[in-house]
Amino acid sequence: MPNKNEKGLSPSPRLLRRILGEPVSGSLEKEWPELKSAFAGREIEMPGESEKVNWIKQMGPIMKMLNPDAYAATNPFGVISVNKGLIEKDKQNLDDVLVHELAHIGQGKKGFLRKFFEPSRVEGEAINREGMRKVRRGDINLR
Repeated sequence: MPNKNEKGLSPSPRLLRRILGEPVSGSLEKEWPELKSAFAGREIEMPGESEKVNWIKQMGPIMKMLNPDAYAATNPFGVISVNKGLIEKDKQNLDDVLVHELAHIGQGKKGFLRKFFEPSRVEGEAINREGMRKVRRGDINLR
């Protein structure tokens, strides 16, 4: 009999995460060690959303062609595709990029569908989540 949580529901299996282990693969971790440490920090900051991430991978050529200005993209299956080249070229804060994408993960499958009908609202929610982070950069404490 499957384990049940407090509400009497069976826990949803994260099959990919169970098979692959950590969301950041070993090869990507070797190539970009900052990504694993940045994701570890976001797991503390956004535990509910980061739990839903199955895999973090490099953005492929087709995804880059479809989203040439995107630092990362999220799909409804808990996969975050990051554009390492563009993030480094534009000197983007990796933590901010991950918070933005984790906000999309938190929106769930409904959020993915909503982006076709109200894209500015879906994107606005993620931008607000990113902007409301309490972070310390340098000597100034920013919100």
